[in-house]
Amino acid sequence: MTWEGKQEMEKWNLHISNFFKKYPDMKPSVDYGIDWDTYWTKLQTTVAGGAPPDMAWMHDTRVHLFASQGLLEPLDDYLKSDVPQGWPGEFFPSQVQGFQYDGKQYGFPYDWATSGLYINLDWLEDAGVDVPTEEWTYDQLIQAAVKLTEHAGKSGKAWGVSLPTDSGFAHQVIKAYGGDYVTGDDLTMHFTEPGTVNGFQLLYDAIWKLHVMPNPDQIKAATGGTGDTVAFFSSGKVAILHSLNDAAFAVDELVKGKFRWTVAPMPTGPAGRFQGVGGSAFSIPKGSPHPDLTYKFIKYTLSDPANLPVTAKMGSMFVSNTKYAQYGVPDKKVLDPDVYTHTFFDLGKANSDRPLYWPAYGRWDQSVYNKNMDNLWSNQTSDVAKTLAQVQTETEPLLQMH
Repeated sequence: MTWEGKQEMEKWNLHISNFFKKYPDMKPSVDYGIDWDTYWTKLQTTVAGGAPPDMAWMHDTRVHLFASQGLLEPLDDYLKSDVPQGWPGEFFPSQVQGFQYDGKQYGFPYDWATSGLYINLDWLEDAGVDVPTEEWTYDQLIQAAVKLTEHAGKSGKAWGVSLPTDSGFAHQVIKAYGGDYVTGDDLTMHFTEPGTVNGFQLLYDAIWKLHVMPNPDQIKAATGGTGDTVAFFSSGKVAILHSLNDAAFAVDELVKGKFRWTVAPMPTGPAGRFQGVGGSAFSIPKGSPHPDLTYKFIKYTLSDPANLPVTAKMGSMFVSNTKYAQYGVPDKKVLDPDVYTHTFFDLGKANSDRPLYWPAYGRWDQSVYNKNMDNLWSNQTSDVAKTLAQVQTETEPLLQMH
């Protein structure tokens, strides 16, 4: 069962077909293309109802919830008795740890996505703005965005920069300012601390005081309601865009020579540089009809040296094994491989950041974070500190679900 769409499933179906050649009596099928929100409800319902799939796609934002509810099988015994090649030393530590709960492994990671900036070189050159480097600060980035927006001369229709406002990837901005959401085994909240307030103030000011960054509604309006930031950048609506490494392949297809572009590192804040990372995994649901065979498939697909280059190239991504990073790098005809590798792989590995995903994080994201922060992004309120105080108040009960 997966949220992956038809295009992504072409890659996975290749592995599925090859693996099941050894088991001709079995006919695997995948329930794919499930809407993101629907997926988690459906997976929870089917597993709790005693009709689980053999395998499920899992995300680092949800694994703690499913593991805490006893809906996933721990993989530790399998990993000890039938050790995958390179496990765990060759895998990104953030991805291995990201699918652990209560000291046990509940998912085998298959990718590693990391943040960076996408740059419209023609726009920057015309405006006399340099390409950001890893020494740049957020203040410098915003100053450049002011100049880029003014140069475009299309108030409310073209912007200098677009940074993330969703909880997962806004976290890297907040960390750069010394803030955080929730930390530690005791789940201590930090929403009202100066660093957190300052980080979110930067984002609010960029949108509503300086008018150099679009709000989520403006991005949706410009993309036919999809909110697709890559399409937004590729259509020339923003000069500098935050996105993930795998967006490079989509940008290449969408820009089609309309302008020159490159990538650059995330900037540094008072507390340093942080680059948001995330990823997905394969998990075995509790009560899986064929758990042993499912583990063999997971091991075959996600650790076999013959399969990892295929997965990386077809998925346009970094697989979770660090030794195969080069297979997820765009061709030099698309982008300078060294610049891409340094921006996303080297700096991403050195400065990895993700929020603490406690079991109720998914529910919190929708019912607390989005509900309150959307009022800021739409300018229904301008009081960042007060909004975050409300977030903290509403977060506390959800921490008790740990």
